[in-house]
Amino acid sequence: MAIVSGALLTTLSSCSLDEENPSAVSTAQEWSSASGYEKLVNGCYFDLVRIVYGQAEDTYIITSEGGTDIWQDVRGGSNGNWSRALIYSNDFGANTSMFQEAYSGFYGCLSQCNAAIGYANKVQGLTDDEKNALLAEAYFIRAHVLFNIVEYWGGKYLPTEPISTAVTSLPLSSINDFYNVILSDLEFAKKYLPISQAVRGHVTRAAAYHLYAKAALTYSTYTDGLGNSEAISDAKKTELLNAAKESADYLINNAAALGVKLYEDINDVFDQNNNKTNEEALFIVTHSNITALNPRGNYFNRAWKHWDSYNNASDGIGMSGMTPTYDPVTTVNGEQYRLAKGNCYMSPSLYMFNLYGAKDGRYSAFFIDTWYVNKPNDGNQYKWTSADATRFGLDAARVGNTAFNINKGDTAIYIPRGKNLTQAQRNALRYATYNLEDNFADQANPGKMFPTLRKNLCTNLFCGTNASKPYSSADCIVYRLAETYLLAAEIYWRLGDNATAAARVNTIRNRACIGHDHSMDVSAGDITANFLLDENARELIGEWQRWQTLKRFRLLLERLALNPQIQNKKSEFYFRPVMQAELNLIDNPEEYQNPGY
Repeated sequence: MAIVSGALLTTLSSCSLDEENPSAVSTAQEWSSASGYEKLVNGCYFDLVRIVYGQAEDTYIITSEGGTDIWQDVRGGSNGNWSRALIYSNDFGANTSMFQEAYSGFYGCLSQCNAAIGYANKVQGLTDDEKNALLAEAYFIRAHVLFNIVEYWGGKYLPTEPISTAVTSLPLSSINDFYNVILSDLEFAKKYLPISQAVRGHVTRAAAYHLYAKAALTYSTYTDGLGNSEAISDAKKTELLNAAKESADYLINNAAALGVKLYEDINDVFDQNNNKTNEEALFIVTHSNITALNPRGNYFNRAWKHWDSYNNASDGIGMSGMTPTYDPVTTVNGEQYRLAKGNCYMSPSLYMFNLYGAKDGRYSAFFIDTWYVNKPNDGNQYKWTSADATRFGLDAARVGNTAFNINKGDTAIYIPRGKNLTQAQRNALRYATYNLEDNFADQANPGKMFPTLRKNLCTNLFCGTNASKPYSSADCIVYRLAETYLLAAEIYWRLGDNATAAARVNTIRNRACIGHDHSMDVSAGDITANFLLDENARELIGEWQRWQTLKRFRLLLERLALNPQIQNKKSEFYFRPVMQAELNLIDNPEEYQNPGY
């Protein structure tokens, strides 16, 4: 939905806030009541669930992670807008529609937040504390969406009050103006948000401290006047970094009092059994397997699908001994194994896979490298077919040889990392293997035999009726405490205190270290921009952070050089294009579009 056609126009019949109203009470009266105002604040979350984080086509993953050093296109440039955004092909630009959902979703949220903020003084039946707690939710979400808008698209339209008339010419506000609103909103949120909420997914105070640190840190980098910003002074930069440090340190030092904690075991962070009760999460977007609780009914969360390498027997991970099914066939590490079909659109790069050392437990905690037989073709066993043997480059002698039959629930495919199996070793195994290095032999045209990122992929929360067109009711973790530590490390590094930066990083690294023996610890001298970027990748891949992080370090183009698939590297890529569908509806499209598109 283009913003001028409705997503940003907060009228009394806003599409996200329509309620059946049999009493004929006006919307203005409804919003001014205690119960009506609570509904209005609830509406601030609507487009985060419906559009941005999982229930649309989930193209926000491309906005936030695509076209970076750690993700590649496994469709050889043939996958339309997905490929254009992943490799910056020559036709990348305003018609690359991958950015429309995030743009309209964030502006839709902004519309609702402005309504909630604008109506706060009209509410009756709430104490000041009750009203401020609700208002703080609207302020936080507005800060979150403005932060995303300004970082992806720069200083664009910045309404801060409800709008009841059509807007056809969109005035531009500076990046500085955006950050002034963002930080002011978060100051309010830090003061008035509750520490806990009765309704899961509603924002709490810990998230405000986190986002304040992230926003202040990010704003401090605009000493170069990037985009339509006024370059900030060195004094302002230091002021912002100190404010960011104070907020991050407060959250880290008072995590328990704020209701969050850093898991001691890295395997717990994305354990599917913790998804609905995750104690490290600071801000989540919730999904349900109850259609009445989802904005799009039976269109559930799909935030994991596009990077899932399991596709079918001939494309991506798969063989004829595997089929999409919600029926569990085995138990792996205490979790029932279910299999649903992904899209196999994008893969972590070989550079990304190689970032994990032998003792880094994040690789096994964050990635799936083993799949299991769930479709026997000979009693309770899978019997090798010629097509499967050929696909995996294995000796055809296994076909018809019962010694190579695989029991239902046993390993079907394994992708080793950090070690190349010889052809003889591969032929000797009953199951299929494919060397990761072979998959990336031509890094400009990687294959589809790669481990799948586990984040958001909760097999116990698969829902719907068709595992070939699957959905999940898993919640999306938008911010978590581990990122706060990495932000704090970056802040201290920028302030010249590498020793404290190393201490913050080492908390995260030793948590990930197998055996927790501090053998992965780093020293002050190890803290550099590239180290911090690598550490962010190791910890936060797939968590809607990567593109913003490269931009914050002003190393987007340099890091794109690590991805041999990228076709163009332009300074204009520091901002995303505004979509042509939006430009067609406004009177000042040339002014509103970002330079170079």
